Amino acid sequence: MRQPNRIESITLRDIGVFEHTRFDFPPIESIDADNNKAEIHIFTGPNGCGKSTLLYALAGIFDMHGQYSLIRRRYRSDSSQVDFEFAGSSGKYGADVLNSNLSKTRLSGKPGHFFDYDGGWGSHLVENYQEEKLPSRKFDFAAFAYSGNRSAQSNFAISSIQEITASPFENALSFDQTVRPNVLAQWIANNRTKAALAKAENAYDEADSYDMALKRISQFIDEVCGIDATFRLKRSPLEVSLEIGGTSVSFDTLPEGLKSITCWVADLALRLEALPWQQERDIFSQPIILFLDEVDIHLHPKWQRRILPAIQKLLPNAQVFVSTHSPFVVGSVEDAWVYRLPEPRFDLCRDPHIPEIISAAPSSAGKSYQLILDEVFGVPEQFDVETEKQLDEFYQLRQQVMENRADDTKLKALAKTLAQKGEEIGAIVSMELRQLARLTKQN
Repeated sequence: MRQPNRIESITLRDIGVFEHTRFDFPPIESIDADNNKAEIHIFTGPNGCGKSTLLYALAGIFDMHGQYSLIRRRYRSDSSQVDFEFAGSSGKYGADVLNSNLSKTRLSGKPGHFFDYDGGWGSHLVENYQEEKLPSRKFDFAAFAYSGNRSAQSNFAISSIQEITASPFENALSFDQTVRPNVLAQWIANNRTKAALAKAENAYDEADSYDMALKRISQFIDEVCGIDATFRLKRSPLEVSLEIGGTSVSFDTLPEGLKSITCWVADLALRLEALPWQQERDIFSQPIILFLDEVDIHLHPKWQRRILPAIQKLLPNAQVFVSTHSPFVVGSVEDAWVYRLPEPRFDLCRDPHIPEIISAAPSSAGKSYQLILDEVFGVPEQFDVETEKQLDEFYQLRQQVMENRADDTKLKALAKTLAQKGEEIGAIVSMELRQLARLTKQN
């Protein structure tokens, strides 16, 4: 049975491009309910369609004081509001209107902003994420947000080995500030140091426990990038690095795609390791909700094809929300849902009381990328813009020749030009000319 702490729906009113739009998030459709796969929801659509706004609104469910500023910048009126269903409870947040009639308990928020929850978990979320204090209780879920468009740029050098005092909830839902390079470097250094000390004392099982998280991250990097990377702690200068192909490479000099993947996965691991969980188990198997904005940024298409399957395997009890522009990401994973957000529009004729429903569609695994480009991204063209323009002209000339409105001189000249572009386009025009010859001969 899958973990119950999941977002079931969200409705956005007067926020960004959304006038009144509802999203329902069904669980994955798998014959085997214990298939050990993350539940993945993929948001795609043209620029400006609201993918990031939707992710910010989802993260805002768990972050009243911090995340609200990201989504509030997209409020369009005093009636801007987000309604949601989570773990069998419902709630809402939005613009704070004077004399509003609130039927549920109001939790204190920033000026001009309100939060209401129909469930006891609401106050726990406020305590955990907003005050950034680690309460004495244990956790049965947690939520985190990262942006693929950001990567850590700070120096990873450390001055000493010391315990980490930063809260695992610090900037946990900020997207572009979630990764904390200094804390991340300290965590890696601590784990490498503790593992070395344990081995020196012949406590090999303990050493393996310190190495486990870093080994899993290395496996994740290998699955996505095909790179054998090992975390190292250099003595002089004292800093963490990756050993790749026998060469020690500092974090700051890593390629952007590799740096982005390594940093957010390692940051997630250190946060998961720092939390006191309700159930003792592998930290990557803990129930979490993960938001990833533009997960394909900086990634080669080969890596784009691998990122979601690797996440689905690494985090079996996670509910993951991802935005992407890549057909390689959309077509990469089974047992997932895809939401195609339409072009931005402000339809004043719509009934404001009836929400527009953006339905979930099964993921496109098993489909060709050309079909995904057509069905999901609305790009039916197979060639570059100039070639498509010439191909359209070719078909127009072909029709004129068939109707005896022109001779075939221009048609053959254009066919020769197209054929010189490559074998694929050459085969297309050659077949069309043969078919034209048969038809005109019959007539």
